[in-house]
Amino acid sequence: MQGRRARLLIEVVDRYIRTRQPVSSRELVTEYRHRFSPATIRNELLALEGEGYLVKPYPSAGRVPTAQGFKFFAEWLLDLAKLGEGPSSVPAERHEVELGMLPDLFRSAATLLAAMTRELGFVIPPPREHMRTSSLFVRRVRPGAVLAVTVSELGTVESRLLPLDLDLAPEELAEAEGFLSRWLQDHTLAESPLGARPVPEGWHSRAAVAALAILRQLAEREPDHGLYVEGWPHLLAELAVRSPEWALDRGQALLRVLEEGTAFVDLVRALGNDRGQEIAVHVGDGSIPELADLSLVSAPYLGGSGVAGVLGPLWMDYARALSAARYVAGRLGALLAAGSTKEEG
Repeated sequence: MQGRRARLLIEVVDRYIRTRQPVSSRELVTEYRHRFSPATIRNELLALEGEGYLVKPYPSAGRVPTAQGFKFFAEWLLDLAKLGEGPSSVPAERHEVELGMLPDLFRSAATLLAAMTRELGFVIPPPREHMRTSSLFVRRVRPGAVLAVTVSELGTVESRLLPLDLDLAPEELAEAEGFLSRWLQDHTLAESPLGARPVPEGWHSRAAVAALAILRQLAEREPDHGLYVEGWPHLLAELAVRSPEWALDRGQALLRVLEEGTAFVDLVRALGNDRGQEIAVHVGDGSIPELADLSLVSAPYLGGSGVAGVLGPLWMDYARALSAARYVAGRLGALLAAGSTKEEG
């Protein structure tokens, strides 16, 4: 859509976001100083209504954007600001990220997004299984069991007690640890050294067989669906514009979805995959009924392995959400990249 009709639709959505009230043709003439007559504007609005972009809540009222109308407006903003080129470059922070600080960092980023937009802010950390391992330690705790401790490139520490059929001598266990350390210098836990291929050359000793068994168990963990969410009072206040009862109902349904996490994280990551290293806007969603009346803006960080974003009603301030998501994702990525570089050094 282009020309006068597109311009009027953008103005209706913009006005509705600012007033939360149905928009009349006369209001558009006054607010945007059109040369078009109210009659001409009414005809265009009627056409937009027929095309599914606007709706009249009752006969004598102005018009309200539909999910289709909000989506058109959000995509227009993306094109206008040329945000589809990916997150802006942000200088790395001077201070390093210490071990154990990452949960607080992700939570603070979500809080910042909520404060900047007055909506629900969320941060999805990079999946553990797709991060490089900077160091690994394997220790025998009893016959048939070892403790494997991994430190990721971002400084996250994970320890797991793993069964091991082979009871290795100390020197064999040290050799197995060496095999694992060398492999994980160039691969992630999600990458198997075998796949459909035969055992790699040099991996036939007892230590190598044990290393492969440990690696398989480390890689077979459940997918990490970490999710940090802040700003519930902001979102509920926004939803209450329609009605307090509706806001409470939608809030409770959304809370269940976010507490489970998997479907929401999968949706956000799918949006990122569709757009590559670009900021994304999603208006309404049929696959997750609880998101049908909501919009989300998401921005990738750290090469797309993590996502930061904003979740709000269809009438949220898209311009503010786009700017906030892009800014916070850029800062978060720069800070984590600096911590990763520190680890490598």
